[in-house]
Amino acid sequence: MTNRPKQLWQKLTLSDQEQELESRIFNAVAIITIIYLKSMVIFNYVLSQYLLSALLFITSIIILGFYLAGRSRKNYQWGIKILAALSYPILALNFYLNDGIEGPTPYIFLMVHIIVLTLTERKTFWFWTIYNIVFFITLYFIHNFYPDLIVNNYISPEIKFLDQSLSYMACAIGMMAIISALKWNYQKQKTKNELKSVALTKANLNLHQNNEQKNKIIALISHDLKNPLLSITRILEMIKEGELNDEEAKSIQEDLFIMASNTQKMAESILDWATVELKNTEPNYKRVNIKKKSEEVLNIYHNLAKQKGITLNSIFLGSIIITTDIDRLLLIIRNLLQNAIKFTPTEGKIDFTFNHKEHEIIIEVSDTGVGIPEHKLKSIFDMDFQSTEGTHTEKGTGFGLFICNENAKKIKGELTVYSEVGKGTTFTLSLPVFPTSPAA
Repeated sequence: MTNRPKQLWQKLTLSDQEQELESRIFNAVAIITIIYLKSMVIFNYVLSQYLLSALLFITSIIILGFYLAGRSRKNYQWGIKILAALSYPILALNFYLNDGIEGPTPYIFLMVHIIVLTLTERKTFWFWTIYNIVFFITLYFIHNFYPDLIVNNYISPEIKFLDQSLSYMACAIGMMAIISALKWNYQKQKTKNELKSVALTKANLNLHQNNEQKNKIIALISHDLKNPLLSITRILEMIKEGELNDEEAKSIQEDLFIMASNTQKMAESILDWATVELKNTEPNYKRVNIKKKSEEVLNIYHNLAKQKGITLNSIFLGSIIITTDIDRLLLIIRNLLQNAIKFTPTEGKIDFTFNHKEHEIIIEVSDTGVGIPEHKLKSIFDMDFQSTEGTHTEKGTGFGLFICNENAKKIKGELTVYSEVGKGTTFTLSLPVFPTSPAA
């Protein structure tokens, strides 16, 4: 995703969020305003101010109409602007009919101004503020210099006190309700955005992990199939170039067929495992015959070892039926055998040992190879891939042991290594023993 589409997406997202927040605020403020006006209708009617009561009632009906129209069209700005423009002429009538500056209109002016600023866009704030000030100062001027134009409705100081007190209280409560609605909607939107942000972060993390997993699988397929395919290619080249006589060619054809067949099986197993790994990173435990499964892999590497003049032995002790994620276990075995062959010189020896004990399963791959220097042993399972050459200049990525260790952990195992330079290396995989169930 380029920066421009990303910015556009962010802009559209913000616009949607602003519209949603605007919708909530308009709904809350409109309802509060209608409730306020209805209460003022009743209050003025009780005070026998019938004309003012009728004016407030009509105003509440107009606001209700705009509110319902805005909800149906999901477009509030046009209604907000018309209401803001009409509110001050209506207030002017209220000012004239309700004792001017002596009445409650100045309080209502402030409350209406808060409502207008709450609902309108920030860029129009100065316009509506000046609009409010001009209306109020003009009305104040009329009251001071042309007092005869103002209708006096107060028949006693008690009525005046009651009207002003209740109007002030209603305005104060109304402003509190509006600001509370603002803060509540803001907090609700903030919480919603935080949840979206957490979900987006989690999705990005999952995407990153999936990409890493795909990269690992691609490298793994290359790592596991490269050596067998190179050996097959080398033999075919020798046959093509006539480097083998008829007896040697005939003798090696069967080995070649076995190697190609086993490599195909291994490729299918790796691809099946890769498919499962991409869909689900959790282990898939099942009951298996480990000797049967291991020998399918050992047959491939027996031929590879034979080509290099290395003896590969295998031994199975104890029960050969175990519960494990066989795809991950075979992945570890393949990588350990490849490493052993790679770093063991001609006439060397590799031992594969499986030992099913009472409380644990031990799998060892030992070789009489070149060994690993002590300073490298500490970081041998780290994700710090460095290419190394084998005893016959075989190329490697340094990826296999990291994958082995990661998958050992996933199947609740522990992979350790012991090595002496010039004497050889032993990798030991310890696995837990699970309850018995039918073997696959």
